[in-house]
Amino acid sequence: MKRAVLILAIAAALFLAGRAIVRGLASDETKIRRVVAHMAEGFDRTRMDPILDGLTRDFEDETSAATRQELREALAYLFFEAVDEHTKRFAYRVDVEIGRIAVDGTNAECELDARFLDVRAAGESPAWEIAVTASFTRGDDGWRIRRTKHATKSGERLR
Repeated sequence: MKRAVLILAIAAALFLAGRAIVRGLASDETKIRRVVAHMAEGFDRTRMDPILDGLTRDFEDETSAATRQELREALAYLFFEAVDEHTKRFAYRVDVEIGRIAVDGTNAECELDARFLDVRAAGESPAWEIAVTASFTRGDDGWRIRRTKHATKSGERLR
């Protein structure tokens, strides 16, 4: 019995070490894609931490002049207020398509399209689509978004 537990512990440790090595050796572009995907998953699950983890403390959206704290407050409002009356589930989800990533040392620029879908209806209907240019910076905690600019392609801002 002790031997089986020891083998399981060793296998778990090897798995975690291998995963850390693979993540550590990934390209900067892959790491940036992971940050964006993690933020999108956080939005879909109405989880604030994955979204805020992708932003630096001094984050600012240049288009709206929103800070990290103001974005946090807007998301909290949206997560609590945009709820389907029948299912009580969050009314939106986001699809993100990354177009271009350019890395220059500890800075990077990422162009992406974010399409927010209203899932309250029988199907999914587009609610807001934006083109985003995100300026990333690499610090001790990895790649984080420092500045963004966005332009509405269709629809209206989520409320």
